[in-house]
Amino acid sequence: MFDPTKKPLEELDLTGFKIVSSEMFVPKYKRVHPGCSLWPVKVCFNKTSLQALNNCEYVMMQVNPETKGLLILPVSSKDKDSIRWVKGQKEIFSRTMESKAFCDELYKTWGLDPESNYRAVGRLVSVKNKVALLYDFSSATKWHSPAKKRSIPDE
Repeated sequence: MFDPTKKPLEELDLTGFKIVSSEMFVPKYKRVHPGCSLWPVKVCFNKTSLQALNNCEYVMMQVNPETKGLLILPVSSKDKDSIRWVKGQKEIFSRTMESKAFCDELYKTWGLDPESNYRAVGRLVSVKNKVALLYDFSSATKWHSPAKKRSIPDE
């Protein structure tokens, strides 16, 4: 345990030290590529996805059952099937979109393991002269969330 009465701390000269960029600790797919993560109860897009579609506020999702493709199209808030995929007003962030019904249907349609999570990289595509994002879940990265420890209350 630190005892300040024993010996004063040595003052360190920072000459020669360089700050390590926090970007080095963010996986490359999160920094460079649009990414979509899918859990059994929610879907989330990284900030690069938002930037790829010029930080649009509303999108429409389309799913291809055969190719396991998830298409994200920018739309206006007035569109019947628009989904707000961002949060915040002044500074926009990606929003975790919880929908057990959507994820149940997607996992069932695509034959995904309901005990697993999936992450796919997106790419820009053109749909009827509009820019859109296409995520290919046929080659998605699969992982398991760590099991939550449950404590049993004392009786």
